[in-house]
Amino acid sequence: MEDDKSIARLSGEFRARRLERRFRDHQAPAELRQLRLLWLVALSCFAAYLPVEVLLRGAPLPWSQLWPRLGILGAGVAVLLLLQWPAARPRRDWISSAGLLTAMVCYGCLLAARDSGGSGALLLLLLGSYMFSPGRFNLHCVTGIGGSLLAAWLASPGVPLLELSYLLPANVLSALALSQFNRSRRGRYLRERRLALLHARNRALLYNALPRGVARQLRDNPRRRPVRFEPAVTVLFADIVGFSGLSRNLTPTQLLALLDSLFSAFDRLADRHRLEKIKTVGDSYLAVAGLASADSCAALKAASMAQSMHVAAAAIGRRYQLELSLRVALHNGPVVAGVLGSKRFAFDVWGDTVNVASRLQAQAGVGTTLVSEATRLACRGQLRVGPGSALQLRGCGTITAAPLEGFSGPGPSLQQASPLPPPTAPRRRC
Repeated sequence: MEDDKSIARLSGEFRARRLERRFRDHQAPAELRQLRLLWLVALSCFAAYLPVEVLLRGAPLPWSQLWPRLGILGAGVAVLLLLQWPAARPRRDWISSAGLLTAMVCYGCLLAARDSGGSGALLLLLLGSYMFSPGRFNLHCVTGIGGSLLAAWLASPGVPLLELSYLLPANVLSALALSQFNRSRRGRYLRERRLALLHARNRALLYNALPRGVARQLRDNPRRRPVRFEPAVTVLFADIVGFSGLSRNLTPTQLLALLDSLFSAFDRLADRHRLEKIKTVGDSYLAVAGLASADSCAALKAASMAQSMHVAAAAIGRRYQLELSLRVALHNGPVVAGVLGSKRFAFDVWGDTVNVASRLQAQAGVGTTLVSEATRLACRGQLRVGPGSALQLRGCGTITAAPLEGFSGPGPSLQQASPLPPPTAPRRRC
């Protein structure tokens, strides 16, 4: 991320051309409004003062004093019309500089005609062009200095050059003020970019830790903990078989790499099958289907994910030269979902449905998925299961479940997941 050192000390602009171009594109609408306002106010005041001056003099202005005024009005009108043309807006700096240069030349001609009102107007125009007309610093300096020299040269027949010496300090002081003004605006732009980046990172972290809908509720009202009751969801509980033995044969770094590869693959599968990952507990993985919104295919998607998890575990095991197998269980029922904690928010689900899925997972065979009768009925005959049996689960009573064999239909339509690059397989430690 850029810092204040990326701003040039003299001009107050960004040293990097790409960043300066991005800033000017960001400021383009405001700069156009500011340019239009500058020229509109200047022309309005100039046009209103012209008839007043004629009345005060009591006689028409001579042509030597009239045509410079008409030239200033014409230049201002031309600039306003060009700024309304979309094709000319990218050249707004050059258009405004050309208009200012023309106006300063006309003021020089007014001074040459011994017009007493030209001197103060020229100074106001010079200061206004620096302070209120946004644009490139170098172009402003060239316009101000070049216009001052032209005005002084044209006014020299009627006004001594010494009387126009105020233009030199006026240019220097105005350039310094423009430099500070540019630095202030670009510093504010950098701060806004940093805040926007931090906000995006915080939001990404919040959405990564919590479901999107829950994260929005918590962001809008941090004092209120989101909680809701879901009458029918599918809970998926998976566990790695023989994980304690695997952990003894791997270094901590290798073990972490293995779990990261495996759970990252499960996360991609959860996104693809539209399940909500709840948490990982040790070597166990908990996800829920149908939690974000009512879905008649939630149980079918959970079953499809369970089959994909077995395939992913076997593939990662071959990559790491290990034999990886899972025990997976599916169960349907009501749950309560909500957020806990005040420092590190944790989204979780509770209820007998979660307990039954956990107990069923312990009863599943190696490399198989155990499906409860409630989940089989929720899939409406689209699952092929093996022989069912009544299991006595501790604290949950008797539950009928059967191993999942496949699908009797085409299966649910799924989103494609973007795979992560495969990690380097660690070597087993002897």
